[in-house]
Amino acid sequence: MEYHFLTWRELYDNSIITVDRYSSDAAEWVLRGDRHFYTVRVISRPYYTLPQELCLFFDCFTETKVFSEGTATNFGLPIKEVAFEFITLLSVIAREPLMPLGLRRTNDRPIDDRYDYATPRRSIRSSPPPPFAVNSSELVSILKGFASASDTTAQSALAAAKFYHAALSLVNFDPSSAYVLLVSAMECLAGHHYQGKTFSFETIEKFQGLHAVLDEIAKCADGVSLINKLKTELMRAEYFLRQKFILLITDHLPEEFWEIPDELHPYSPVFPAISRDNFVQCLKDVYTARSKYVHTGSPFPAYIEFGLRQRHKGDVVFSIQELRDKKRYVPPFSWFERVVHLVLTEYLRRTFAPDVIQARKVMLAEKEHLVEILRKLPDRIREDLESLTRWTAQFLGYSVGNPHAPNKEWARDAETVRTLREAGLIGSEDDELDGSSWLRSRDIGEIVGEFFFGVEENPFRGNELLSPRDWDDMSSDPGRPDGVAD
Repeated sequence: MEYHFLTWRELYDNSIITVDRYSSDAAEWVLRGDRHFYTVRVISRPYYTLPQELCLFFDCFTETKVFSEGTATNFGLPIKEVAFEFITLLSVIAREPLMPLGLRRTNDRPIDDRYDYATPRRSIRSSPPPPFAVNSSELVSILKGFASASDTTAQSALAAAKFYHAALSLVNFDPSSAYVLLVSAMECLAGHHYQGKTFSFETIEKFQGLHAVLDEIAKCADGVSLINKLKTELMRAEYFLRQKFILLITDHLPEEFWEIPDELHPYSPVFPAISRDNFVQCLKDVYTARSKYVHTGSPFPAYIEFGLRQRHKGDVVFSIQELRDKKRYVPPFSWFERVVHLVLTEYLRRTFAPDVIQARKVMLAEKEHLVEILRKLPDRIREDLESLTRWTAQFLGYSVGNPHAPNKEWARDAETVRTLREAGLIGSEDDELDGSSWLRSRDIGEIVGEFFFGVEENPFRGNELLSPRDWDDMSSDPGRPDGVAD
């Protein structure tokens, strides 16, 4: 099957190693594959022109059922639904509402089967989004994990992805409804994930006003028994919707939310800061605003759309001014969208790709080990490593791969080169000053970049300048541009 769709954010597969994805045609791939399992290629040219038109290749199997009278019928998954579910999952990963165009080839026959309706094009932005590198190995692990998951778990995750996709598609036209859809994405996951979970009576805020009444009942004969019965009946009728909504987010929000700035919608100082201290309070306000809109039609504050477009109406500006000195409030759409994106992708990893979580734990342990090595290095050697790191950083963003620095330009002596090489931090052609060296891998680059520049300002985060780990041991695929990391 071949199914086409559009994206207003440039996508590419980061497993293909190349210094210039455009000249090597690496930009043709969004999800490299064999065209039988999910494979996505860019079919529009030039690759970087938006919107990109993408082609999804996949096999959709059918089963032939023969009836007693001799007739036979083919049964199979609905092609459009399979394609759309994939598109919504990729939309979650890329933070971009992909727009389905329809089926273009089936059983090796061309077909122009238009999609039932066209979702709104998302071209109104405050600034063009940066290209997004799809972690293809992680995405494939998630997709394969769906096959072994229970049907209820898979359907819950897909429903959340569809809510998220719908929210991004609608936000430019109806921000309040789009916000509700983001809340719904979290609600359906929370309802499934915490099915059957209960909370103590004392933690339910709406019951706090009953304590005075309960104290009076306690004075009556058999009052304690009556109170316990009353609590039981009240709790039996409670679905804990808001509690589960907040718990899902706090349990699954990765640390990067607090450490790494948002590349799509940078924080704007016009809003009061949201920290760990008032985070839960703001989530409660989000849920309250959702309930007011759904049950009474009271819209979200006008300022929630701030930052999504280049120009705003006056009421947006005036509503922002009302937030001055507030400690808790309904955050803007862009802030909550990032929360939902991170929680949803983390849920997909934990639920469907445990191998990805295990690999991350190994990487974290390696990082802690290397950071400890960095701390214990003699000052002069650590300073030389910082010089190499800053020398390498000047090539970020250019069509250069794994730059080698002459040792004379950054190292004081051969001992520095040898020490860093033996510590696994650099590669080197020669330990002497006449040779050259380089940061050993992308992972090492991220670690030393964070060490010297800090988490927020780390220029090596997600870099493609350096070689992937164990690159020297990888085999290159001659049929692919430059090489592919497996």
